[in-house]
Amino acid sequence: MTSVLLLSSAAAVAAATPGADAAGTWSFHLDHVLGTSFDMAVMAENRAQADFAFAAATAEIMRLDRVLSGWRKDSELARLNGSASLRASPDLFAVIAACEAWRARTGGTFSGRLGEVEAAWGVVSEAAPGAAILRDAAVRAESACVELDRATRTVARPDGVRFAVDGLAKGYVIDAAMAAARRAAPCAEAMMIDIGGDLLCWGRRDWRVGVADPQAAADNAAPAAVLTLANRALAVSGPGQRDRRLAGEAFSHLLDPRSGQSAPRRQAAVTAADALTADALATALAVMAPAEGLALAEATPGVEALVFEGAERWSTSGWAAACQAPAALPVGFQVEVTYVLPKIDVGNYKKPYVLVWVTDAEKNPIKTLLIQGTKPEWQEDNYVWWRRYGRKQPGVVEAMAKPTRPPGRYAVGWDGTDEAGRRVAQGRYIIHVEASREHGGHAYQTIEVQLGAAPATGQAPAKDELGATQARYEKRK
Repeated sequence: MTSVLLLSSAAAVAAATPGADAAGTWSFHLDHVLGTSFDMAVMAENRAQADFAFAAATAEIMRLDRVLSGWRKDSELARLNGSASLRASPDLFAVIAACEAWRARTGGTFSGRLGEVEAAWGVVSEAAPGAAILRDAAVRAESACVELDRATRTVARPDGVRFAVDGLAKGYVIDAAMAAARRAAPCAEAMMIDIGGDLLCWGRRDWRVGVADPQAAADNAAPAAVLTLANRALAVSGPGQRDRRLAGEAFSHLLDPRSGQSAPRRQAAVTAADALTADALATALAVMAPAEGLALAEATPGVEALVFEGAERWSTSGWAAACQAPAALPVGFQVEVTYVLPKIDVGNYKKPYVLVWVTDAEKNPIKTLLIQGTKPEWQEDNYVWWRRYGRKQPGVVEAMAKPTRPPGRYAVGWDGTDEAGRRVAQGRYIIHVEASREHGGHAYQTIEVQLGAAPATGQAPAKDELGATQARYEKRK
């Protein structure tokens, strides 16, 4: 499953060692993980948090490989396949139970029992195995009675069944790796984990990903679909690098559990709230007839899907909306931020240094609107802006800094563009106001405002060095 392209510059993984970009996102890459590649991006305050998250995710992936691998002779799955019954670990039992549940839900078009059928395909030959051999192995596996005792976590494996859990095990591993990374780095703001093209995004930011077009000949061809994911998983299943080539003919590595035959050359992309669901459904939809598969996807809460076969495309009703880019702010609308600098009765009063800036809902910087204070030493005193933005933009202070102002009521406008002058998309934004005073205190306010086709307002109460602050979004008269 390698048909996912990371399109967000903050999420792109380009090197074998971690590196940081201007958004505070650290990227990691490892090869030979679960027989494929492992990519991770962590958005955090500092490199140490990102390293903790990556180390925890990697350790969890390696641990689960020892449990679920169908290729390792020393895995727990191998022990189960070598015995009639096994008291399984919580992870192995959960995966076997999930395979059986999805087998029932898909009417047998998804199965974790295909080890004997895969073994028949693995016999060295110049041609595909005979239909009768494959059908007999499939029927034995699918007609057998697998018993699961949840109280003792015991799996009874009947003759004819060899478990092969690849259809959803990667999704289970991704979900577990993300949970481990979040425990190890609780202050991280966002993460993305991608194992061989199946991925899970979490946190306060959007991740743009593209689904590769299976009909495209060039690796750098435009994607067939582009999605913006936030706290979502994406899995793609279908023909690919794992296909078998016999007598010059390509056979999909996916198998139809009903016949044992190679599945049609069909590809399915599924987005869901968790990676296991996305992985299982993508596997099933690549085997099922398109109409049947899309009906199943529509009936599964929080799921959208796209199915390819040749030049044909089918999708769920919400897939197009998931692919649409947000509309830009309406022309003529702007934001006015009104803030108050209170008079503080102290003997050695110094006028405060003030910052006003805008971020998106995930706190990715959009634009600095105001810098009051020309002395370089004041910068780090406004530490929220400095840590997240100022130290990464060394020229912005010199370009924008203005003299400090006495107590009073002031206003600053935002025309809805980013630092490059591009009009931003409609959505939720955060106005940040920060003030610090020499020999005085520090204050930081935020106002969330929904910017769209209708006017909106927001406000923040007075706090230390700042009086009440208001943001008003409306069309300019």
